[in-house]
Amino acid sequence: MAVTWAFRCTVWGFISACVTAYVVRSYLLGDTSLTGTAVTGVWLILGTLSTVIAFHISTLRCSETHTLKTLLLEYAINLATDFFDPYIFGKLKMAWKEPRKAQEKFLRELISRDADTEYGRRYLTGIQSLQDFRDKHPLTKYDHYQDYFQRLADGEKNVCVAAKVDRFGVSSGTTGTGKLIPLILKTSAGMILIMNHKRLYKSSPVQRVATLYCRPAKKFTKSGLPIAPLFFIGDTELTKMCCTAIQNTPFSAFRISTDFEATYVHLLFALTDKNLASFSASFASQVYRAFSMLEDEQDMFLEDLSEGRINLRLNIDAEIRRSLDAALKANPARADELRAEFARGFVGIAGRIWPHLQGITAVDISGYMKKLNERYTKGIAFFSPIYGCTESLLAVNMWLDGRPQQYVPLVNEVLTEFIPEDHSEKENPETLMIDEIEVGKRYEIVLTTINGFYRYRMGDVVEVVGFHENCPVIQVKYRTGELLNLRSEKIDKVVVNNAIQESLTSWPGATLVEWTCAESPLMYGDEEHVDFDMLYLLFIELESVDGFRLLEEQKSLFDKSLRKQHEFYDHYRQVGTICEARVMIVRPGSFKKLQDFIIATSTASYNQFKTPKKLRTKATLDLMMKCAVDV
Repeated sequence: MAVTWAFRCTVWGFISACVTAYVVRSYLLGDTSLTGTAVTGVWLILGTLSTVIAFHISTLRCSETHTLKTLLLEYAINLATDFFDPYIFGKLKMAWKEPRKAQEKFLRELISRDADTEYGRRYLTGIQSLQDFRDKHPLTKYDHYQDYFQRLADGEKNVCVAAKVDRFGVSSGTTGTGKLIPLILKTSAGMILIMNHKRLYKSSPVQRVATLYCRPAKKFTKSGLPIAPLFFIGDTELTKMCCTAIQNTPFSAFRISTDFEATYVHLLFALTDKNLASFSASFASQVYRAFSMLEDEQDMFLEDLSEGRINLRLNIDAEIRRSLDAALKANPARADELRAEFARGFVGIAGRIWPHLQGITAVDISGYMKKLNERYTKGIAFFSPIYGCTESLLAVNMWLDGRPQQYVPLVNEVLTEFIPEDHSEKENPETLMIDEIEVGKRYEIVLTTINGFYRYRMGDVVEVVGFHENCPVIQVKYRTGELLNLRSEKIDKVVVNNAIQESLTSWPGATLVEWTCAESPLMYGDEEHVDFDMLYLLFIELESVDGFRLLEEQKSLFDKSLRKQHEFYDHYRQVGTICEARVMIVRPGSFKKLQDFIIATSTASYNQFKTPKKLRTKATLDLMMKCAVDV
């Protein structure tokens, strides 16, 4: 029978208590000099602390994959975050009570910082208040900053950001061209919320977590600063130390740069820890893919666990492989336990192989949370902790109670303005401040951030769903670039997804994997065509297409549902200026091909990839057309 950390710590506590008592007793019976008193006092303090820690840990649920070093390190890190949490969130709560005041303060600090830069002298002179800011500074898009940021990346000083730039981020590029963005890394309430899994899920401070991560390719600016996505795990000693303590996977696994191998290795090490606290990834789609991999490759996982080595079929750097092999211990008993659970099927598998898993942390933008709960993670809490992008973290989710994903803006870390949805097509619309917006209405977001953006139209549309303290609570609805819009009807992805879900109820045996849309003019690129049909192309991947065929009347259900939900689309269909939407089933694995293609031809990385709900290039449309089995 394996010796647990609870037993080890109990023994440690007794020994520590006995040694401490012996030293104190020896002092009382012997040396009473000043030096002896000092030494005994130090022994008493350290011994008591050691005893208390040992007995405390012995009462906690603990990841048995810990070493003594990582055990104590995670314990210390979690106690430290517990200590600082009230201070960080106390400041945030005060800001939420007076959001307008917090926004004014943030703006003054930012303008004071950048006033003497080239950008500040041109755009920020004379601005003293939020009203001045709205009156004097124009609304902007990325092209407004492109030259400034490039010069900054090339090493030029005093251009636009009068603060130390830690590195440059690059946006995903999945909905357009990737953008180079300066990143000033500072302690944020949003990042604290992500890191402190104990506070989120009330897990033990010595339970480890599993994180899915694939390292992006290394790039650097002319000035030598790294270029990487927002979610990037570097090689600093502090990062290595924290990862080693908290993460269940050895740090070397965070250097793997191929998606399949990275996902496999992180999942393999997660399987070794029955007491795992939480499972996290950037997006819920990555979590779903990992569990699908576990189901498809279960024999390979069991083989590696039994033998204690990384499978030779994986394409992994030799140095990384040696490090992983050294860390993975053969555990035939755990493999047998997992084999029995796999034999029972994969519905609810997460809770059966990790009975103490407290939650899954990821952002869900494509409905994968529902799919995960229906199959792999039934009954386990799902939490989307932050709303953000490469430009900035914008808001935090304060609720772990199953309600739809909603967020409270970080009003002391980013200035947010709101354009009413029906004015978003205007070139220079009026904006509303955070205390001027209303529940039930939708707005396009405008950002001012520490990373150099002023009144930046990022393209997201949100809906105000309530208030927390005195601060609006928002839900993300869509990106303006992903609207389907052949004739100014503007159909967002929520409406399209609802139409797909309604259609699926009449497609017997169909289980949705993923979907995307395109507008028919994209098929012709730059060619001159005046007689092509205007319609939407819907690409759907199902779990299996063997012997599966949809009749034309079944395909037409999607168009009918879309017409029922969207009056402007129905109008254009009635007058004939938009033709019936075309539904195409694609082969299994087609969306993985789309992901690989986009990552290979853009600045996107696996960690930040989001399946585009609207194809925007002819190359991606051509790829999906070739994948269709039922055109």
